[in-house]
Amino acid sequence: MTGVGAPNKGSPVADLILSAEGTAIEGPLVGVINFVSKAITWAQGLDPKSFPHDSLAGGKSLTLAGSAQFNAKFPTGMPSTTCGEGKWVDQGIYNYSFTGVGTVTNLLDPDGALKVTSLLIDGGKANDGLVSRCSAKFGKTIRDDYNWNHLDEVNQVLGLKSLFAPDPVDVYRQHANRLKLQGL
Repeated sequence: MTGVGAPNKGSPVADLILSAEGTAIEGPLVGVINFVSKAITWAQGLDPKSFPHDSLAGGKSLTLAGSAQFNAKFPTGMPSTTCGEGKWVDQGIYNYSFTGVGTVTNLLDPDGALKVTSLLIDGGKANDGLVSRCSAKFGKTIRDDYNWNHLDEVNQVLGLKSLFAPDPVDVYRQHANRLKLQGL
């Protein structure tokens, strides 16, 4: 298993978004999130009708409490300390993670808006705009300080990234080679 910028211990941003539940903005917010989710599914060449979306359930699973509940049931690869390493191999499963700690990584990239959400996480320190460095740790951490924000980690928004940051595609290729060399 490999986690990339995954909110393994939850994200305060999800908690904030879910604070809109039961208010007048819940409906429009859920509508926008479902639309974006369906658009991403469609852009991947998949049929959005074949993949149901439930923004509220998804959001709840990303909260601090929702993630803690999940990890209590499925602790494989989770660190036992706040910002430590998890088991590299657990129950025969190899676990890896990597993440970024950048927010505004390219002035031409609209995802620099993640700077605003980054302020909700550990006072704006060591996060990718949506997930803290420590929450992203899972199994063996390959690297936890790439100058990537949450969207750079998956090469979104036209592949724009920091000028001196490694190309996410190259990092994924290196990881695929790592797994191949291990016979996985």
